Amino acid sequence: MKSCEEGIVKLRNAAANSQTPIFYIVNQILYPLVQGCETKDQKIVKMCLGVIQRIMSQQAVDQKGARYITDTLWVLMEAGIEEVKVLQSVTLLLTTNTVVHGDTLAKNLVLCFRLHFTKDSTTINTAGATVRQLVSLVFERVIAEDEYFENKETPEGEVNLEELKVPSNVAPKGLRPCAADAFLMFQVNIDK
Repeated sequence: MKSCEEGIVKLRNAAANSQTPIFYIVNQILYPLVQGCETKDQKIVKMCLGVIQRIMSQQAVDQKGARYITDTLWVLMEAGIEEVKVLQSVTLLLTTNTVVHGDTLAKNLVLCFRLHFTKDSTTINTAGATVRQLVSLVFERVIAEDEYFENKETPEGEVNLEELKVPSNVAPKGLRPCAADAFLMFQVNIDK
């Protein structure tokens, strides 16, 4: 309760002072919401996830906040709580911004795959649709990234084509972030 009250005060202060970065405040506000999710109480979790989803839909999440949210969703997935709402949250997290890359993106995709193998048919169907949507999103981001840099005067990173042929759990150095994510999706069964 105290964390929520502190969050309200911080929001009010931020509204009065437009110099305060929104991501800094949002990350502090996420803390009591994550605590609420960690209670694993159905009503509290549902309410907290609803607020987290509203924050995500306002595009107010940075990379740190995305990792924090992903870890929270992972805990809920492992506990079998609000599985469909967890999948909806993953979709919102990945479709409302482009800050989720690398390990955080992979963890979100694994979360969806794990929920696809639950016993509840609603969760299975929702997880399957979510996986299809998110895999497509990863490749749409590559196209958007290529189009963005196509019109820029920035030097393109050199990609060693031989490096692309060797199975690896690390993306080649010359790939841009979205292309690296797409590359790593094909490296799922690489032994470490």
